[in-house]
Amino acid sequence: MIEDDYANTIIPLPNVTSKILTKVIEYSKHHVEVLKAKDKTAKEDLKTFDAEFVKVDQSTLFNLMLVWIFLNLYLYLN
Repeated sequence: MIEDDYANTIIPLPNVTSKILTKVIEYSKHHVEVLKAKDKTAKEDLKTFDAEFVKVDQSTLFNLMLVWIFLNLYLYLN
């Protein structure tokens, strides 16, 4: 997103709570760190992180999925 100049663009996130946005940022940062590491062990750890990340209540998981769908559509359409 930063490389495509979205860092200076406002991306509206309707009905997103701070709890959900915090989790999205945490997830994104973790994935960026692993991509920078280029380490096979880090990529295996990422699978574990992803599995643990989705072990949340159904409402939180639903809201996380809505944010990801919205962001993907927003970036695709713009």
